[in-house]
Amino acid sequence: MDFLAAYPAPMLFIPIIVFGLIAGSFLNVVILRWNTGMSIAKGRSACFSCGAPLRWYELIPVASFIIQRGACRRCGAKISWQYPLVEVSAAAAFAAAALRVPEAFSNPLSFASFVLVAALLCFYIVIVAYDLRHKIIPDFFSYAAAFISLGLIGMEWAMTGNIDPYRAIAGLALFLFFWFFWKISKGRWMGLGDGKLALSIGWALGLSQGISALLLSFWIGAAVSLAAMAFQRLSRKSAALGMRSEIPFGPFLVIGFLIVFLWGIDAQAILSHLAV
Repeated sequence: MDFLAAYPAPMLFIPIIVFGLIAGSFLNVVILRWNTGMSIAKGRSACFSCGAPLRWYELIPVASFIIQRGACRRCGAKISWQYPLVEVSAAAAFAAAALRVPEAFSNPLSFASFVLVAALLCFYIVIVAYDLRHKIIPDFFSYAAAFISLGLIGMEWAMTGNIDPYRAIAGLALFLFFWFFWKISKGRWMGLGDGKLALSIGWALGLSQGISALLLSFWIGAAVSLAAMAFQRLSRKSAALGMRSEIPFGPFLVIGFLIVFLWGIDAQAILSHLAV
């Protein structure tokens, strides 16, 4: 793969982004068919409204949504914005993985790291979309992400010969934090599914950065929840908004992870400055 390292970055990013868009199309299949009894690997894609099979040009990521103006050509039913958003997010995930591992195409170990990072980000896309739709995170997605994060620790050892001991325990530490509050509140304050998701976040980031991601997720989640409750009060809706039951926390955990993973924001430093 050494010859790939000689290509200019823009030439590499084009196939990376295209492959990410294709992967995003598959992620949509996983999100929509998981736990429905439908096969993820078999069966033609079809309109969820009229059941008409989709033709090949209606499966082109993003472009088909634009060409069809967000509606089925047969019955006119609106196509969910989830489709292009997930596809674009997957393309961004592959691009982010390439930026995170800039030497990805220079040696096999770096390429393996790139694949693991891209896979982890794709699982997080699935988790966010599924949690928003169903307000639950399937264990398979969380455990798969945790397994990939352990793979990243293994890659660190293979490339450097060292393993950060705090990173090795970080996943369990973050999980136990959620488990404790889940246990004492009997699931009223937060779900255990969030703790299972935190396993992969801790192992991917390490203890210090994992705590930063956790802090950011709580700050952002609190801000969004308060804004939603204020909007509800202003709009005078009768139904009460419960932060636990109405707003899933998984997406905020992923947002906190991304902020730390991509930009290295230290929430603990921010907190210490605010406390002074």
